[in-house]
Amino acid sequence: MNFRDIISGIAFLILGCTVVWVGSGFDAGAAYVPMGVGILMCLFSLPLILKGAVQALAAGETGTVKSPLIDHTGRFMATVACCLIYYLAMPTVGFYSTSTLFIVLLALVLGERRPLVVLGITVGFIALLYGLFALVLKRPLPVEFFLVS
Repeated sequence: MNFRDIISGIAFLILGCTVVWVGSGFDAGAAYVPMGVGILMCLFSLPLILKGAVQALAAGETGTVKSPLIDHTGRFMATVACCLIYYLAMPTVGFYSTSTLFIVLLALVLGERRPLVVLGITVGFIALLYGLFALVLKRPLPVEFFLVS
């Protein structure tokens, strides 16, 4: 049976609940983003679990469908490594610099080679982050390393 959707859906549900639980301990202003992300993770994990269960039941009637939990182990591990580097580098390097490097590096690791696509995604994502955190939420972020005096 194909349990990939069920397992990943349950993992995202647990992660989303954990993010909501941790975010509930923040002060009211800082809790919006983590709690919102956690709630969305929980909501989007439910259809994934349902889809996996329906496929598993259908495969049980017609035969078994085998597929690995992770299709590209190397890309998965590279993505996990990029996320870990991002987490460790952000307090020292700064939010926008680290985010820019993370997006470019992750795009390259995952196989995107078109420079205009990588540039467009990077600029769009950084603009979205700036608009959300600096303009809408007015939340301070880790200061860029070149602006520290």
